[in-house]
Amino acid sequence: MIKYSFQISRFARKARRANFKFQIDIILVLIIVLGAFFRFYNLNWDSNFHLHPDERFLTMVGNAMRIPQSIAEYFDPSTSPLNPPNIGFGFFVYGTLPLFMNKLFAVLLHTDNYNSFTIQGRFLSGLFDLLVVVLVYKTALLFEKHYKLNDAIKYWAAFFYAIAVLPIQLSHFFAVDTFLNFFMFASFYFALKFSFEQKRRHVVLSAIFLGAAFASKISAIFIVPLVLFFILKNAFLKKKLYQLVILLGVFSTVTYITVRIADPYMFASNNFFDARINETFLQNLKTLQSFEGKDIWYPPGIQWIEKLPIIFSLINLIVFGIGIPFFFFTLAGLYWIVKRSKNLILVIALLWVTFFFLYQSVQFAQTMRYFIPIYPFLAIFSGLGFHFCITFLKKKPGYWYVFVVLVLIGSIFLWPIAFFSIYTKSHSRVLASEWIYDNIPSNSLILSEHWDDALPLPLPNRTDKFFRSKQLPVFDPDTPEKWDKINILLAQADYYILSSNRAWGSIPTVPEKYPQMSKFYDDLLHDKTAYRKIQEFTSYPTFSLFAFRFSLNDDWSDESFTVYDHPKVMVFKNKR
Repeated sequence: MIKYSFQISRFARKARRANFKFQIDIILVLIIVLGAFFRFYNLNWDSNFHLHPDERFLTMVGNAMRIPQSIAEYFDPSTSPLNPPNIGFGFFVYGTLPLFMNKLFAVLLHTDNYNSFTIQGRFLSGLFDLLVVVLVYKTALLFEKHYKLNDAIKYWAAFFYAIAVLPIQLSHFFAVDTFLNFFMFASFYFALKFSFEQKRRHVVLSAIFLGAAFASKISAIFIVPLVLFFILKNAFLKKKLYQLVILLGVFSTVTYITVRIADPYMFASNNFFDARINETFLQNLKTLQSFEGKDIWYPPGIQWIEKLPIIFSLINLIVFGIGIPFFFFTLAGLYWIVKRSKNLILVIALLWVTFFFLYQSVQFAQTMRYFIPIYPFLAIFSGLGFHFCITFLKKKPGYWYVFVVLVLIGSIFLWPIAFFSIYTKSHSRVLASEWIYDNIPSNSLILSEHWDDALPLPLPNRTDKFFRSKQLPVFDPDTPEKWDKINILLAQADYYILSSNRAWGSIPTVPEKYPQMSKFYDDLLHDKTAYRKIQEFTSYPTFSLFAFRFSLNDDWSDESFTVYDHPKVMVFKNKR
């Protein structure tokens, strides 16, 4: 790839002269293969134990869905068996399009069961994210054609997205994030293409993909200003009011029709001319919003109370989401864009990324996956930055820059390969469960925690032992009643197992809210209680090459980055 980036024009000319019957862009194919390997390797990373709670929920909803008997039934929110509230899931805040697609394939392929639906959903999730790699390439190609950029940049941009860690992780989860990201970026791509080429079919395509994005998750609304800018820019600058009105009308109409088709249950009725939003959906969004705030007692929200706005999100983006070397080239790309600010479109894209990041990073919940829409843009910026850097190095005398470039690429790969290692090992909860069956006596009373998965997992062929289980109400307010119950359970139990950092990683950050619980965790982790830690299971991202070993303790990252696919598990034994 390095040789290609230095001699790409000569290679491209030779390939064109070769007059192959099938013209294949080998470099792009290799990048796609690399991205596919990272995304599809070990999709069954949790051994069918469904350790991602959002996946569990979506799988349950998807399994409960039934194919409507008619088109009329499909579009009727009050009767359709695809509408979650009609099948027992009244609280549903996602779009239904990703579930529709998975359900359709599950019915056609006879995989409509609890395990297969999830694995198939993970495959679709990875597939849609892999399509973003292609869109990043195509977007950079547009910039290449219209801004006379070097023809290696599009490959570097696609490469950077292919190895981006957060997209790789989200591709292993059957959630709506990768679907949403693809549809949002596809809408942007066709809006950009229209801005350059002024072909109205691109307006229609942009609108279709935007509608599909809304049908995946309502947060697609964030891309609307950027998309509209590129669709309306030329008409506005030329002061063609009638053209602006027509474009806006066509775009809005096609978007609306797409949403009505892809997620008809977002609306109050099956009447296409009735644009009222479904009251149940609106109420669910209000309920979701009510879970946020420093005065709430909603367990998943405790972790966010003391997080620093902007700083926390930026650190997670740099260190975990893309990696420090990746971020360095992103900064180089930003420098290149600002230095050549006459490229208005790149500047506008940069401004949108900046405002989106700042907006999300000052919200109460700063979950890493909420930032996924900016990752395709970061990949393009990094592609620009990497080419800018190697062009600068090439100007130096001698060929030492080849070695430097190799080192740079190696540093870029370090974090993705380290993170990827978690999928080459057994899940930490599975390993812990195997140890429990082998080492803890049958009929032992094992304590787990409220809002977390209890261990051991029901391993197949391990019916030789039976364990009793009870939960500690750790997230309840620190009242005397709570501690009477906890103290009784602690005195009765034989073992206490923390299967992740959901509680001990968030509760001590708000000691004013949980004074006694915070002290308890501090004492527990420092062997100052009746319980002593006897075993620990981790699966930290690790890179090993001969004598070199790099391992990152990521316990301090955003909880969602570790708690699903590589949580730390700690086993404590009652010393009595």
